[in-house]
Amino acid sequence: MCTLKPNFDKMLKWTLKIVFSIGFIVASIVVGIMYHKLSFIDWPYVIVGLVLFVAAVLIPVKKQNK
Repeated sequence: MCTLKPNFDKMLKWTLKIVFSIGFIVASIVVGIMYHKLSFIDWPYVIVGLVLFVAAVLIPVKKQNK
């Protein structure tokens, strides 16, 4: 019989990548709305969005060959 062993490390990486990406999208939307409606940028949202984007890009999801 074949037993499937869940790969929790890979699942965690994908989950974090998705959560960080959604956070980046939400922060970008808030910045866009504030800029178009109020003509200024709320800088904490820009900084958080950039940090989330960099974190999402830097998380590797493919298995590295050793």
